[in-house]
Amino acid sequence: MTTRRSPGGRLATVLLTAAALAATLAGCSGTGQSPSAAASATATSSPGSPITATPTRSPVVAAAIGDSIAIGNGVPADDAWPLLVADHFGWTLSDFAESAAGFTAPGLNTHIFDDQVSAAIRVQPEVVIVGATRNDVFAPTGTLKAAATAALKRLRAALPHARIIGVSALWGSDPAPAQIPVISATVRAAVAGVGGTWVELGQPFAGHPELVQADHVHPTVEGQRLLAQKVTDGIAAQLPER
Repeated sequence: MTTRRSPGGRLATVLLTAAALAATLAGCSGTGQSPSAAASATATSSPGSPITATPTRSPVVAAAIGDSIAIGNGVPADDAWPLLVADHFGWTLSDFAESAAGFTAPGLNTHIFDDQVSAAIRVQPEVVIVGATRNDVFAPTGTLKAAATAALKRLRAALPHARIIGVSALWGSDPAPAQIPVISATVRAAVAGVGGTWVELGQPFAGHPELVQADHVHPTVEGQRLLAQKVTDGIAAQLPER
C-alpha cells in the first residue's frame, strides 16, 4: 500500500497496485488483527454507534470494497470518492476496489468482491463501505443474491462490531438498464441482512456527460467529488444527533 494525503490533509491509505492487493490477500488465511490495525483501532463501534473519531482515540479505520469507480479509474488516486469520504470524517482508509470487479465478476486482477472482503477483514476496520456495481449486470439475480449474501455474512462474522455501509450501483451518463436498480436492491437486501445501512445515490450522472470521462462511465474529478458529497451526506444523516 502507498500512503497519501488527501486534499483535506488527513491521512488515508490507498491500495494502488495489484501486487499490494495480492500481498494483502495472501495473508488473509487468519483473522487476527494486524499490528498497524491494532495501533489504529483502539476502540470498536457497534452498528448503531457514531463513527467519527474523537480527540481521545486514534482515527477510525475504514475499508472500501468496490469497482473501478471506487478506485478512481482515470483520476488522481486522491480524488477517488471513498478517499474523499474518509477525509471528511477523519478516517484512515484502505481502498481495496478493483476495476471490473463485482460480487460475481472477476476484476482485472481476477479478484471478486469476496476476495476484497478477505483483504478488508485483514485490516480489522471499524467501517466498511461496500459499493454495488454495474459489473454484476450480466449475473442472474439469484446468483448475485447468493454471492452478495455469502460475502456480507462472512464480513459480518469476522467483524461483528463494524459499521457496514452499502452504496447503490452507478451506470454513467447514458440511461441505465433496468437491471441496475435490481442490482442495487439485491445488494441492499444483503447489507440490511447483516445489520448494515444504505446510501442511495440514484443516477447522478444521467444526462450529465460533463461529469464523466470519454467512456461515459467513469467520473471526472468533479464527478468523483459529487459522489463523495452524496455519500458523505448519506452517512452523516445516519449518525445520531448530538
